[in-house]
Amino acid sequence: MYRYHFTIFTTPCELYIGAASKLAADNAMQKVFAGAKALEEKYNYFKNSSQLYQVNNRSHNELELDTEFIGILKLCLFYTSITEGAFDIAMAGTLKELNLAKSAKEYEKKLKKLLPFASSKEIKIQDNRVIFSNDLTKIDFGGVVKEYAADQSILTLKKEGIDSALVNFGGDIATLGCCDTEKWRIGIQDPKNADKNINIIELDGNSLCTSGHSKRFKKIDGKKISHIIAKKKNNIEQISIIAPTTVDAGIWSTAMLVNPTLLPPAHLQVTNITYTDED
Repeated sequence: MYRYHFTIFTTPCELYIGAASKLAADNAMQKVFAGAKALEEKYNYFKNSSQLYQVNNRSHNELELDTEFIGILKLCLFYTSITEGAFDIAMAGTLKELNLAKSAKEYEKKLKKLLPFASSKEIKIQDNRVIFSNDLTKIDFGGVVKEYAADQSILTLKKEGIDSALVNFGGDIATLGCCDTEKWRIGIQDPKNADKNINIIELDGNSLCTSGHSKRFKKIDGKKISHIIAKKKNNIEQISIIAPTTVDAGIWSTAMLVNPTLLPPAHLQVTNITYTDED
């Protein structure tokens, strides 16, 4: 078993590959890295050379896009529908401007301006064209691109003849087969104590994703603002889900963090829910 570390999507990543030789493992790793790096470059929200940046900073509200971009966009709109809007790339993209607020007053002002346009209802797809209803709606693939990259990495590894591997892109985990003769064992970190695991999950050819508020947030006037914005406050701190694909696990963990009343499909397994200490 060969282990690799690198940084993609601004997060630490690791890759375990079971192969007959280091050369075979190295070759497979390089292809996984190249594929994931290409997705990072193409769908980077902030980098002005990315295709996503060009879409969000458009001069016209009707754009022609390539097959992959349209495919991911359609996938996201599908999940927006089945999660009743809890997962919404337009909300995530449009409200990202809130991170620029210097005070709670400015934050509320920006929120009031942007919220009416922070919805995938403002987006239409016709063939290979995407049509925005206004200039303010933006999209962010941050909640899907790492997961998509993990699933694509598994496909790449299979093409390379690998039948035992683990892909970990910033906590979004996809597995291929088992670890030697045993299942992959993954610890789920306690959001209230980084030195502890609240559970150990076993995987063999499926994926695990955890969404929560403890890792990514900012403070404005002393108030903690999570990177995941829920229209209605709830007391879920963290949730983990096992699914056949990383996209499925990642999107549903985010959606259920936003709206815990959602009923997940039967093929998903909700493994852990951690609640806040707040009343």
